[in-house]
Amino acid sequence: MKLLTFTSVEETVRKRVEKKATVFGQEVSLDSENDGNEKRKFDPSVASRLYKNWVIPLTKEVQVEYLLRRVE
Repeated sequence: MKLLTFTSVEETVRKRVEKKATVFGQEVSLDSENDGNEKRKFDPSVASRLYKNWVIPLTKEVQVEYLLRRVE
C-alpha cells in the first residue's frame, strides 16, 4: 500500500474536501441580517478525517483488488 500512497495528493484531496464541506455545509438564510454570520451544519474537519481514515484507504484496497482481478 505504501507504493500506492502519494502523501501530497492525499493531503490536497483532504484540503479540498474540507473546503467544500465548509462551503456546502453552511446554513443558508434568506435573512439579510445574517449574511456575515455563517452557521455550519457540521465541522468540516470531520469530513477531512473521514476521507483520511476511511475513503482513501478503502479506495486503495478497491484499486488493488481490481488490478489483481485484471491479472488473472
